[in-house]
Amino acid sequence: MSNDTRPFVRRAALGAFAAALVSLVVPSAPAHAATAHPAVTLAKPGNGAGVLTLTVPADRPGAAPLTIDCTVTPSTPFRYYGGPYGGGEEGLATVECSAVVYKIQVDVALYYNGSQVTYNSKSAYNALVATADTEYPLKQGSYQTGARATITTVLGGTPVTSPIYGSAVVTLP
Repeated sequence: MSNDTRPFVRRAALGAFAAALVSLVVPSAPAHAATAHPAVTLAKPGNGAGVLTLTVPADRPGAAPLTIDCTVTPSTPFRYYGGPYGGGEEGLATVECSAVVYKIQVDVALYYNGSQVTYNSKSAYNALVATADTEYPLKQGSYQTGARATITTVLGGTPVTSPIYGSAVVTLP
């Protein structure tokens, strides 16, 4: 391969990788004009915390199954100072379970004027609590945090995913 085609091949490969990554993170939506952003529909908009109830089968004959409640809480977005962007808007999401579970995966997204602008995911193993945060440069407009949890109660168990819960909306000047 000649030296003058390598940069093109690298850019094409990088573009394909970026497109594949976006398809994993951003849910598919109907086609929109290039400047249009789809409106966000959260399962529990502005309602804050939601509870995901899981039942773990008994591991011994005659024992009762264990019920575990996991509370998914999106924080109301808030302004931070310093750090990335020299300050901006931040959203946090916390999942707290009533008993230790094998894995808690917390997904958090920040919405600006109804469109998702940033996303992050964190996992905790053998845990009661997990937290994730995401940040966006401050702009005038309205912000909302969305949070979702995927809980796996035991190794090899089937993961259960919550709906996306939304925080209160804040408007910044």
